[in-house]
Amino acid sequence: MPVSAEAEQALPQFVDSIKNDQSIQDRLNLTTDLEGLRKVVQSVDATLTGSAVIPLEQATRPPKILVNSGVMSQEISWRLLRCTGGPLVLQLICSKANFAIWIESC
Repeated sequence: MPVSAEAEQALPQFVDSIKNDQSIQDRLNLTTDLEGLRKVVQSVDATLTGSAVIPLEQATRPPKILVNSGVMSQEISWRLLRCTGGPLVLQLICSKANFAIWIESC
């Protein structure tokens, strides 16, 4: 079952939440694994349940459908992209690891 457009709004809201939260950005920059990422993400928004550690090549590859992007104050590069025919995904390039976050469908 595909994720609704309303549910996908959690991803840009997550970005907006962490843009102004230095402590969350610091925690993301210190995170090195999936379990650590899940703890940080769940502390901000429990609806964001899909996540993965991704290689830098994937995190920096030109997206087919870029929705939005930027760099946070703690030098975390982020981008929201739409997978072809698929979900909205947030990619984060942090100091120690790179991550993808999405909303899992039911």
